[in-house]
Amino acid sequence: MQKLSLNDMRRIFHLQEKTIGKIAAGEVVDRPASVVKELIENSIDAGSRHITVEIGDGGKDYIRITDDGCGISEEDVAVAFEKHTTSKINRIEDLITLQTLGFRGEALPSIAAVSRIELSTRYEREDFGTYLRVEGGEIKERRRITRGWGSTIEVKSLFYNLPARIGTLKSRSTELRQIVDICINYAVIYPEIKFKLVHDENIIINTLGTGKMLDAIVNTYGSSVAIELIALKEPAYGSPQDHSASTRISIGGYISKPSLSYGTKKHLFTYVNRRFVRSDLMVKAIKRGYSSLLPRHGYPFAVISLSIDPSEINVNIHPKKHEISFYNASEVFSYIASAVSTTLRHADLIPVVAHRGEGEEVSALDFFDSNRKHDRNSNMESESERKAGVSLQTSFQLPEATMEERYREKAGGESWDMDLDIRPAPLYQVLDSYIIAQSEEDDVILIDQHAAAERINYEKLIEKYGARIDKQTLLRPYIPELSPHQFYLLKENEDVLIEIGFDIEQLNDDSYVIRAIPVVFHDMLIEDEITEVLMRLVEERSKKDERLKVLFSTAACKASIKAGEKQSYAAMREIVDGLKTAKIPYTCPHGRPTMIKLSKNEIEKRFKRR
Repeated sequence: MQKLSLNDMRRIFHLQEKTIGKIAAGEVVDRPASVVKELIENSIDAGSRHITVEIGDGGKDYIRITDDGCGISEEDVAVAFEKHTTSKINRIEDLITLQTLGFRGEALPSIAAVSRIELSTRYEREDFGTYLRVEGGEIKERRRITRGWGSTIEVKSLFYNLPARIGTLKSRSTELRQIVDICINYAVIYPEIKFKLVHDENIIINTLGTGKMLDAIVNTYGSSVAIELIALKEPAYGSPQDHSASTRISIGGYISKPSLSYGTKKHLFTYVNRRFVRSDLMVKAIKRGYSSLLPRHGYPFAVISLSIDPSEINVNIHPKKHEISFYNASEVFSYIASAVSTTLRHADLIPVVAHRGEGEEVSALDFFDSNRKHDRNSNMESESERKAGVSLQTSFQLPEATMEERYREKAGGESWDMDLDIRPAPLYQVLDSYIIAQSEEDDVILIDQHAAAERINYEKLIEKYGARIDKQTLLRPYIPELSPHQFYLLKENEDVLIEIGFDIEQLNDDSYVIRAIPVVFHDMLIEDEITEVLMRLVEERSKKDERLKVLFSTAACKASIKAGEKQSYAAMREIVDGLKTAKIPYTCPHGRPTMIKLSKNEIEKRFKRR
């Protein structure tokens, strides 16, 4: 019998240093955009005021970043490429007071492990610069050079020693879009820095460095987006210090009017202490602030910049540093939601009909989209990405706030602080669906009669019933015909339905009897419509408060005049007066706009009077 050697018996081995380096690099660098992100953060931490990003072939050919920061000293230049070396912290306790973007000491060694790098840099206190060439993590050349302050680092042949990783890279267009997004993230939150992004010698981004966030947004997204934005206000309840004795918070940025919404979260930029983060808590808080002003699957354009004591957050969760956690999450959530709600209450939210003029600025994304049309691989982009834009579609938006909170808000008089500027006369109806009115500023207001009536009736129901739902007994019990799936849904949600005003009881193994419905549907529903309402409620699979909102909005819809119905002058006047006294007059309960505005200036432009 052959005797096994020790190596034959062992199954656990020490990895080689090169293998360890490549595995670790995969956590930080997975595509060209990752390289751009890490190097931009280094430039920002170095105090740069000008940062130029140059890339070739979507970053696959080369990535070159030049800055005018403090540079790296000759003594430190080689050390910077060693693992876990950093100038940002000395010990773990320093994370509590962290003020920089970087701190892990992984970026440069990770990038160097999977690429060929050339670095030229000059430290601000030295009379000469240093050149370094690194391949696969090994220094191949080092010498003194003459150059100005700052650094230029060029990354070439990314993943040259990891062929399998090269195969995972997407099309040139996709990789370019990722890099554009990264650059926009930093250009918006650091408006005092002049950012330039150049792809294959074409300038895509070129910000002014004025220090004004709105200027950076115009440079990157264009003025057509910027005119829809509202500067974010602090919450209505007082200063940040009044909010909590333990959590010190302040907030800034911009949010869009509800008329500018998208089908994805792609245009939500959330920052904490000027670090771009992906935070579900912040996204949900933003949605809470909008409440029913947005469609259910709609998201606004928003740049939310939160400043908070570093000791109140944990940034050391993932090597890419995109994720953070808040130690006082509920306070942060309510603070952001209140700031968004306060901002919207002070704004004129009527959508304005306008078009881009010939002289308007072209944004970074305009260039990207037009450039992408010539990319034969652009068909790999998703349809939803290409169609991201203004959305005013009809769909449900379930409220994040409880019905009791909404009722208390209304009872307390927290309505919109902007007076709705609509003259009571003259009024006209067109297409048997829309009311034409004028503002005191001589703008034309086009009102959707059904959406407006829905909003008015919805608020009346809220004011009348609040969170209390009484029952109305049917003249005769109703036994709906149910499919097996519908029966299962009713059985699963029986207690909830009883709690919100239905008298419902199981008869046998496949049927229910309904003896009473919520009083909000008084004289509104025929028998088949009762089944429809029941299914809408149980399919939501939401909390009671959210189902109450669906209940009230459905009742408001049933009670409202419809599109296609002719209206008397008195009926039109009643709708206009109802909107002017509504708490939230700008959208129906489902998030659709109740009105749009065509400004006098726009009309005169169209008729060539201006």
